[in-house]
Amino acid sequence: MRAERRRAREAAMRALYQVDLSGCAEEWAIQCALEQSHDLDLGERGKSFARQLVLGSCERKQDIDGIMAEVAHDWAVNRMSPTDRNIMRIAVYEMLYLESVPVASSIDEAVEIAKLYGSADSPRFVNGILGTLADRLKRQASGGTAEGGDGDTAR
Repeated sequence: MRAERRRAREAAMRALYQVDLSGCAEEWAIQCALEQSHDLDLGERGKSFARQLVLGSCERKQDIDGIMAEVAHDWAVNRMSPTDRNIMRIAVYEMLYLESVPVASSIDEAVEIAKLYGSADSPRFVNGILGTLADRLKRQASGGTAEGGDGDTAR
């Protein structure tokens, strides 16, 4: 199950990358990513999870990007590499909206995908931003206040 979820995240990242750079429709990008991802060998559960990640990330893109911008103090989201940006969009979506996925798993999976698809600096960059968000969510959950947070982002 875990291996299939990793592959589903890769397919989702490919679709989000396509949406991000071309502006195409999410459903079309999902279909293309799944059809062209023979190397990922996804079953129906994996395809469903990939679709959920893409549609959820796109639906909440404005919120996710806002959170990423707050956490990545000196980095504008539009200046991040498209690969890193879309890997993190998936992870942030999972961290905020999918209770079935542990926060640590979202971060670990994002870092591993960044190792495969990103630059040499991507894994450290992705880990730093997602780790900072995880700390912020932990503070919010324990009743502490988070910088710039409204208390509505913790799950």
